[in-house]
Amino acid sequence: METEELTTYLRSSCKKENLSKRFQDTDENYGKQYSSIYFVRSQLMKERIIEAAKLKWGQSVNMKQLSDVVLGEKCCIIGTLFKVMELQPSILKEISDELNIPVHPGRNKFTSETDKLVLEDAMQRISLTGNINPNMCFTGTVVALLGKESISGQFHVEDMTYPGIPVQSPYPDICEESQYVLFLSGLGIGSKQEKTFQIQLLIDYIIGMLGDNEDHALCSQIVHVIIAGNSLSGDTQDKVSQKKAKYLTYKTEASTVTAVKDLDFFLSQLVPYVSVDVMSGEYDPSNHVLPQRPMHACLFPLAQKYHGSSFSTVPNPYECKINGVHMLGTSGQNINNLKMFSGVDDSITLMLETLRFQHLAPTAPDTLGCFPYYKSDPFIIDHCPHIYFCGNQDKFAFSIEEGSSGQKILLLSIPEFVKTSSVVIVNLKTYHVQEIFVDVNWHDGSSTEDPDN
Repeated sequence: METEELTTYLRSSCKKENLSKRFQDTDENYGKQYSSIYFVRSQLMKERIIEAAKLKWGQSVNMKQLSDVVLGEKCCIIGTLFKVMELQPSILKEISDELNIPVHPGRNKFTSETDKLVLEDAMQRISLTGNINPNMCFTGTVVALLGKESISGQFHVEDMTYPGIPVQSPYPDICEESQYVLFLSGLGIGSKQEKTFQIQLLIDYIIGMLGDNEDHALCSQIVHVIIAGNSLSGDTQDKVSQKKAKYLTYKTEASTVTAVKDLDFFLSQLVPYVSVDVMSGEYDPSNHVLPQRPMHACLFPLAQKYHGSSFSTVPNPYECKINGVHMLGTSGQNINNLKMFSGVDDSITLMLETLRFQHLAPTAPDTLGCFPYYKSDPFIIDHCPHIYFCGNQDKFAFSIEEGSSGQKILLLSIPEFVKTSSVVIVNLKTYHVQEIFVDVNWHDGSSTEDPDN
């Protein structure tokens, strides 16, 4: 039997620009009230929402502050939504966890038919009724409402609008050859379900140690890898040992240590061949509240030899440009939190909504932890990315959406590797997307069609 003669391929390179400075410059002043972030958010987005309202309802629309609303007069009001939820978790749940008293046993949705909406500005608040669905609304979003105040003192909504998808820079001219970025998340190192064999297979595939000439040709065009959080498993957070007296556990090595060593070993095989960004995630050794700072490079003594060249630890959320293509993404906490407090389970739908809100994490700080900002709000989306991704989702999904001003956005839902054994590659030239299953009998999953065809 004749064997195929393997061809040598030269890997393409990429130019990377980190745009995440605002997610790293955090003012850790916990002496400030969290109410400041809502005020700053509404002030920074005021002009945008006014422009969106006039675009939808006309330049002559009757704009009113809540304090100036007249009974029965049709007008447009602007403010921040607040959703009153009977099932919303509170500090009582944290106390119940300590006492092993279940308040919401097994609950992963906190919405109910009794949920109500309130709009508030810097002066006052008003209850909302009418054509507005609480299941599709979130606390913290800045919105414009058209309607009138009823005799009961509530504002009856006839129509509503968000700021809309922000402006987008022109798509860069990519060279004639295809270039790919590989996305993965949820490696789950340290869990009982850890896919050690599949992780090693993936690394061997990326560096060109597996497959035939066709596989090698594609892998040589992977110019960058983004690991979107939860490289470590939640099992590495030993909550039992944390509750024990220190003298009972001082000889015990934290499972996080072993997991980080394993992650470092895997990365050290990859970074000599392709540039890699490792985002912080919910279970990774970083701060818990958003934005999460990059994991310290000293955690990776083997991989950090390439730190600053082909290896970088980056924050969550993360924004960058790869060969001029603007990318923005998170490790999934923002979208997973929206699922808990809405009637929507589709990641792509919620990602598109955050673009329309022009805000990555509207539920922070109400139900999602974040720093108590009082001068700025780094989660506001000023420029629409070309690729918007979200890690640690239940399944792979994608959508190419277009904005009213010609924006074209590729939305990517990246599945947890520990559950699906799959990664996603994107062709920067054509927006072509592939899900690749990494296993003994691996195969390509579903993909987009070339949008130019």
